[in-house]
Amino acid sequence: MKFKLKFLKPDKASSANGRKRASFFTIFSGLLFVVVLSYLLYIPPQKTVVDSDLKAGDMVAEDIVIKKDISIEDEKSTARKRDDEVANVIPIYEYYTEKQPGTGDLIKDWFTLIRQSRKQYIRGRNNKELNRIKESIEKKFGLEIPAGRLKNILDSNIFSRIELNELLKFIKSMDEKKIITSKIGARKSRRDTIRIVSKGVEPIILKVEELLDLKEVEIALDNFLNEQKFKARDRERISAILMEFIDINTAYSMNLTQEEGVRVLSGISPMLIKLKTGRVILRKGEEVTADQARMIHLIAAVEKKRQPGLSNFFLIMAVLGFLSFFGRKFFKVWKSDSINKDKLLLVTGATLIVSAAIYRISLFLFPIILKNISIIEINYNIKSIYYAVPFGFGALIIAFTFTMQSAVVFSFVNAIIGAVACNWDFRIALYILLGNLAVCYGIEYYQRLKRSPIIKAAVFWLLPANIVLIVLLNLTGDNTVLELLSIDVAMGILSSIFALVLASFIIPIWEIWFSLVTELKLIELANLNLPIFREMLEKAPGTYHHSQMVASLAEAAAQDLGRIPLLVTTMALYHDIGKIDSPHLFTENHTIYKNPHDNFSPRESAKNIITHIPDGIERANKIKLPEIVKSSILQHHGTKLVRFFFDKARQMSSIEVDEIDETAFRYQGEKPQNIENAIIMLADQVEAATKSLGAPDEEEIKNVIEEIISVNIEENQFDECEGLTFKALNIIAGSFHQKLSSIYHMRISYPGFDFTEKKENNK
Repeated sequence: MKFKLKFLKPDKASSANGRKRASFFTIFSGLLFVVVLSYLLYIPPQKTVVDSDLKAGDMVAEDIVIKKDISIEDEKSTARKRDDEVANVIPIYEYYTEKQPGTGDLIKDWFTLIRQSRKQYIRGRNNKELNRIKESIEKKFGLEIPAGRLKNILDSNIFSRIELNELLKFIKSMDEKKIITSKIGARKSRRDTIRIVSKGVEPIILKVEELLDLKEVEIALDNFLNEQKFKARDRERISAILMEFIDINTAYSMNLTQEEGVRVLSGISPMLIKLKTGRVILRKGEEVTADQARMIHLIAAVEKKRQPGLSNFFLIMAVLGFLSFFGRKFFKVWKSDSINKDKLLLVTGATLIVSAAIYRISLFLFPIILKNISIIEINYNIKSIYYAVPFGFGALIIAFTFTMQSAVVFSFVNAIIGAVACNWDFRIALYILLGNLAVCYGIEYYQRLKRSPIIKAAVFWLLPANIVLIVLLNLTGDNTVLELLSIDVAMGILSSIFALVLASFIIPIWEIWFSLVTELKLIELANLNLPIFREMLEKAPGTYHHSQMVASLAEAAAQDLGRIPLLVTTMALYHDIGKIDSPHLFTENHTIYKNPHDNFSPRESAKNIITHIPDGIERANKIKLPEIVKSSILQHHGTKLVRFFFDKARQMSSIEVDEIDETAFRYQGEKPQNIENAIIMLADQVEAATKSLGAPDEEEIKNVIEEIISVNIEENQFDECEGLTFKALNIIAGSFHQKLSSIYHMRISYPGFDFTEKKENNK
């Protein structure tokens, strides 16, 4: 019995019901989210201290019980601890070892000069020679010695009576004991100690009394000269000269001491008082002591800081507006399928794993980078680091590779993973979720026809969403500070940039590793300027035109069924590429080639016709077509008979019909496995059949479509096709009918010409 088809259009009533269900679901989800969000954000926490003006001596009107775990900084104790630690910092002095040999060398040079000068002076004993010696001393040592004093030194020859080696040993012993300017007023710790640092030597701690100052060196020098049997006047002259060469070698370093103080202070944690929920501070009727009053004021101050600068009501409204906007878009662009649906779970899982790893790495590295590489010191907190993590890159990948719905589901899971990585911070979960939803919408808005939507979605959707959310979260958070807000916004900008870079890097890797077919890839494959289409146009123009007509029919049917038109179009363009190497064997090309089948037996003709399937697969492998596109080559004839040559063989055969081997006349392909290939199979047959009618009317077109679909059903060609229903077949038939009717019945007579009349006259 012949199957009678009804030519249906897409079910508008069903779509309306779907929209109603989607609208109901959106409203219900929104109300549920309001309840949860209000509970988590808007309900104000109970206060421990209602009356914060209590003073020592007051009576408590009601029990003061800690309502929520709280940590209070005891600022006085912290300040006291800081002062104590700073006071205990040991002052740092620098010891200059290079001055030791320098002092000895200068003294040697002095003795040499004095001895030589005295010899010259004794010869002349005139003022001219004395002035020359004086100028020489000033030039070499920088000492201004009065002429009378210099004359006495030269006349008395006191320096020649000093044992130079003994003097040098004495000077060296002085240097080794570390010389400072004066012990009076010297910086020292509470224990009278200082820290000595010098190049290449471990720091040492000494008592100040172990050092020498210049006064003590002068006394020691006087004692040394006294042991050398010098008179008091000579000792004074020699000491005055030698003290010019002896200088301090140890000096207080304010910079190093301050750095040590800063280091000590940075290691001091605030003194915290931790109070657990339920702890009773005061009972009703008890008198408040001074310490308890201070505790109550500290608790009240902390709870006041917890109050947001802006009501959480505004955050709730912003979130609801966000979700309402994206919820409408979510159901509006709902698609029943996606190109890479079989790889959705695998790719999503891999993206989530990579996301979790990158989040942990970011949270580990960013504080180190900010601490050690920043040119200026940045006063950030841990939440600032959270805002810098590239939470949006995964949503960019899934939204670009799959559908908006897949990316939205990913966004919720990603928000949970991100919140876990950030110590279960619910506000960060909102930040991640809404930023990801912005990415989903951005990709859908700009479509997936180029790589640029990734950039546009990150710059024009993720970046503004991050900034707006960070401002809202800061204003509705505790103790908003403009400096921290600016840092958080900067971190949000960095997050968008990092997300864009990561997504742009990972998407091509995912396309290769998981053999993904994106819409951008389909556009590249459907480019008619590709070498394979140029070759088809040159060698097989009939096949080229046939493929385009099949693509047009298939695209319209896919649109009506809610499939992906671009995918079906691309598959249709490639379904007959196996005919390029033998175009003369196929009817559509016989306008430029002679029909070779007149010289073949039916079996040979069928064999040559069937060969275009394996030839097409071979070509597809050479140009590395994706599997989904390649499937159209293998499945567009299914396992059908080459009916024309099979019937011809039966007519020519002298044997019984049942004894003819059907396998020689049957395509060795696969039956359509999905709706896309079913559409292409039907479009291929309908296009060829209607073309053979010349100029068919609407009834003939209808009959052709009906007959072809019925025959394919009878031959069980759709038995393995997933999701193909009679309703879908009717929609396909209606789409073909409308498309072919517009092609064959939108022609008008060319004005001013009667081609039929001219043809008859020419006869």
